[in-house]
Amino acid sequence: MKKLLIIPLLLISNILFSQDTLDDIRINPNWVNPDKKLDMIRKDSLVLESNIITDVIDKIIPNWSPPEKIFEQPKEELSEQDVKQLEADIKFMSDLPQSYEELPKEDLKNVLTQIDNKITQLRQEIDKLIKERANQEVIKTKQGTLTVLEKEKSIINLTLTEGELKDENGNLIGENDELKIEQDKLKKYLYLALGGVALLGLIVAVVLQRKRIQVQDVEIEEQLNEINKKNSYLEHAARIIRHDMHSGINTYMPRGINSLEKRLTPEDIQNLKIEGSIKMIKEGLNHTQRVYKSVYEFTNLVKQNVVLNKTMVDIKELIWKYISPNSYSSQVEISDLGQMDVNEILFCNAIENLIKNGLTYNESQEKKIKIYNENEYLIIEDNGVGFSQKDFEKHLKKYAKRADVTGDEKGLGLNICVAILEEHGFKLSCENTTEGTKMKIKIK
Repeated sequence: MKKLLIIPLLLISNILFSQDTLDDIRINPNWVNPDKKLDMIRKDSLVLESNIITDVIDKIIPNWSPPEKIFEQPKEELSEQDVKQLEADIKFMSDLPQSYEELPKEDLKNVLTQIDNKITQLRQEIDKLIKERANQEVIKTKQGTLTVLEKEKSIINLTLTEGELKDENGNLIGENDELKIEQDKLKKYLYLALGGVALLGLIVAVVLQRKRIQVQDVEIEEQLNEINKKNSYLEHAARIIRHDMHSGINTYMPRGINSLEKRLTPEDIQNLKIEGSIKMIKEGLNHTQRVYKSVYEFTNLVKQNVVLNKTMVDIKELIWKYISPNSYSSQVEISDLGQMDVNEILFCNAIENLIKNGLTYNESQEKKIKIYNENEYLIIEDNGVGFSQKDFEKHLKKYAKRADVTGDEKGLGLNICVAILEEHGFKLSCENTTEGTKMKIKIK
């Protein structure tokens, strides 16, 4: 019994010794519930009814620590504000739905918005706590809460997009997404509007095109009328040449020359010094008859369904006979060309045109023309300026499109030459060589 009384006496002596000493003997500042400490004393059957003893216990027990805790690192206490923040975080987490599968899409979107706001708030709070060097336990707790909420956000996003398709960029497309439905409707309206505009544009284009065609029809009709009128003139001129000039050129003039030569003896011709005049009249008549035959054959081509009159002849002999009266014949060298079925007058006109071009457009001191066969071609080669296939086609187009071209007859002559050869079934082309130009007539 005496031993039991010693304990409270020691406690009272400590209090009487110094009030400040109580503060010095604190080891662990963690607060302990006084009721639990009183239970511990009652277990030792110690009954302290005195008010003094009760006061002593009230002052000593809050600072009491078990012996095993004396050497532990003191822990920081949580402030009241920290506790409130953590309680608010716990409440927010506990208020989240346990499952998202049964929630409507609109509710999920609302929850997602709340989580986004909370995540933003937590990041701001963490940044603030780090700057203030606040309690590390609070910072770690809030970081853990932030991680959990970010996972929750991912789960909600997956729930919202579950079962939906992906577009070409890999982005999820919601089948029931109202915004997408509205976008699809807008696209349909836009396509309809564009289709209407395109149809209207097509109608306008068709109407304008029809008007343009009508104008062109009128122009074409006027051109046809003009062509028909000129054709009538050409047909009339051809009739005059074919019938009216025929008698004078092929009948009266030859008979007159023959009659004159019968009445004049060689002595009369020599005395009158008309030998040269008679020769020139004969050559002029021959030239006129040849020209008449050419015109006659050309006018035949004007007729519809005309068949070209052709004869199988020796081409070398034919060409030489045609060009020999001309002064340039000495500059032409003709090889053996065999026989061909041609219209003599028209074919010779075409060949003569090519010969004259080769001599006219030639800057060589000694101008030469060679006519020979090369495989399936009849070649008219000159040593003049080079003339390429491109230049050849350019001249053909130039004179085919413009009827008012005057001066340079090369292009016009080439068009006539090409037309004659095509009537024979031949084709004319051109090749530029180092020594001049090859005009190539494909005859096979």
